[in-house]
Amino acid sequence: MKTYKNETIVAKKLSNVKCNCCGKDIATDKFGYTSDYLSVEKRWGYGSTFDNEVHSFDICEDCYKKIIKGFKIPIDID
Repeated sequence: MKTYKNETIVAKKLSNVKCNCCGKDIATDKFGYTSDYLSVEKRWGYGSTFDNEVHSFDICEDCYKKIIKGFKIPIDID
């Protein structure tokens, strides 16, 4: 005989994304899909000025365009 018990599972669900540069919301449609954006997470290595810190940020397409315009070496587009 099988016996079952009820179990509650907690899951994280993305509710909002804001651009770290301009602060605007990155649009989400009625199905929960967001507009495209850049999401970065970096763990800094031993001996760097950010020794073992983890930095993360999200940037909308408009801010990304502004940032890459300032690059001395253009991005590589495949």
